[in-house]
Amino acid sequence: MKLCWLIPGDNSGGISPVALSCCRQAAKAGYETTILMLTQPSWMSSGDDFRVSSLGLYGSAPETPKVLMQWLNENPQDVLLFNACGELDAIIPYLPPNIKCVFVVHDTIPGYWQRVLEEEDNLEAIVAVSETVASKFRNRLKQTTKLSVIYNGSVFPERPEFNVTRPNDLIFLGGENPTKGAFDVLKLWKHLIKLGFTGKLHWFGQVKPEFQSRINQLPNSECIYVYGHVPRDLIFSTAASAKVLLMLSRVEPFGMATIEAMSMGCVPVAWDVATGTKEITTANKTGLFAPLDNTQALAKQVLYACNNYELFSTAVIERARSDFDEAVMWKGYESLINHISTFGPIERSKKDQEPRVYQAPVYRFQLLPPLLRSAIRELIGRSPVLGYWLRDMRGW
Repeated sequence: MKLCWLIPGDNSGGISPVALSCCRQAAKAGYETTILMLTQPSWMSSGDDFRVSSLGLYGSAPETPKVLMQWLNENPQDVLLFNACGELDAIIPYLPPNIKCVFVVHDTIPGYWQRVLEEEDNLEAIVAVSETVASKFRNRLKQTTKLSVIYNGSVFPERPEFNVTRPNDLIFLGGENPTKGAFDVLKLWKHLIKLGFTGKLHWFGQVKPEFQSRINQLPNSECIYVYGHVPRDLIFSTAASAKVLLMLSRVEPFGMATIEAMSMGCVPVAWDVATGTKEITTANKTGLFAPLDNTQALAKQVLYACNNYELFSTAVIERARSDFDEAVMWKGYESLINHISTFGPIERSKKDQEPRVYQAPVYRFQLLPPLLRSAIRELIGRSPVLGYWLRDMRGW
């Protein structure tokens, strides 16, 4: 059986490593497997067991549906798995009946799941990467039996050693992104220093000079190490010598960063709101939570995790590695693929028609001047409550 994962590109956040994990496992299981991306790859390449291919286009390329149809004519597939690429998704109603279509929804933004509602009759199956994501559109489906929740998985480095004493270090992976909690970390650090915290903070992700100056003005800023974008190996190795992951997102559809940090022994400390983090962790066993916008309580939870690290370390590692390994994820997909393989053909709504050119959707927020958009993001980012209320307005 020929399986093909369709993705925007290999820099598409957590989507590309998840697709890579699925393909690696599918190939091991004996399937003829391909990753097909819209854009040229920057780091991903074909291996001995599966193929990486590209349409060689660009974001919003109007010719995408026609080029994809040509590729499929030259490279027939049995199952297509669509992963958050509107340009590629546009081909769905034009596909021949012999191809099975699985649509994977990776986020709570309406733009990620609205296509599901439009194309439900043309899809054999729909996958949400968490219950948090599924809850956004499940009740809008005509056939909820088409929907499955399959949690993402990852491949982890070797287990960290348990007999090594860790410093009271923290990691944060959100750069200067307000919805990831960047402004919350600024406030949290001040509270931690007042409470006598003496550890280091390892800050990953893009940080521009203006935001860096905010970090530099914090007390004990010499204990904050800002890395920018780095290879995943460095994040894993840093997590292996830290105690706490600051997971302060208002929006966390699943939480790849969470399971990867947990796999190396970091205890997630998060806001007590409905995100994918709540599905990955169990309060007071594999994670700690604080009321939204209560920075004082958040700081106390961080200190509790540091001072009682041995109570959590084994459990967080086992939770990540037992339940979110890529092989576990693949079992879910393989079962689904085997199931839909028994279905009869779907006569899709635009079968035998010439695919139309792709037209990129217009998002109202993007029509605002860039400086105004930045000001709005920063305003929202300074308020955890406001950011949570507006979390699903992204993409409008």
